[in-house]
Amino acid sequence: MPIVATTTRAGGSDDTLSALDRLVPGTASSPDADADADADADADDAAVPAASLAVTREVLVELEYPDNVAEATIDVASASARVTQVRLSPPLGIVFEESGDGDVVVAEVLPDGNAAALDPREGAVVRPGDVLRACSAMVPEMKYGAGGLMLGGNGRPGFRRVLFLVARGERYEPVRSFDQAMKAIVSNQKAGDFDVNLVFERRASESR
Repeated sequence: MPIVATTTRAGGSDDTLSALDRLVPGTASSPDADADADADADADDAAVPAASLAVTREVLVELEYPDNVAEATIDVASASARVTQVRLSPPLGIVFEESGDGDVVVAEVLPDGNAAALDPREGAVVRPGDVLRACSAMVPEMKYGAGGLMLGGNGRPGFRRVLFLVARGERYEPVRSFDQAMKAIVSNQKAGDFDVNLVFERRASESR
């Protein structure tokens, strides 16, 4: 039975975001800002009609198969939108940018990166215009051997692989949300050149 991995929503006060800040230095979020974001998110949840959340896609991401499989529900722009996922080794060869609509989108696929080498006959590919909805991330944690924690033994530093959900729409905070998504991607390499899982939304205008 696979273990459903932890998922973390971008913009919340989850320990994962603090761990990413420590692992990948950059624009740090303050506790006050996180508390405000949580309060705004709760208010938004109460105000959004249920009908507006009706179009969703269920996705399973094999972070470390078969023991670590993440499950997430992703709300998409329309019923014609597709959700695709790829697993890439660095260098990814993807240029991301912020859109004016509160998304992190693929601006360019570089010809010398691994994303450009994906074969559409064998699976999903990455295209300009794809919206980044989630990615794998590595966060530090202490690991203990069998019975070590119960016996008061010392642990050793390690990493935990999680699925990071990228903020979008009203939850998206310019610069800050983009930085969080980039930190999540880079954390895979910081933890030892792990492959990166990327989940994209491809909307009707980009679907082919």
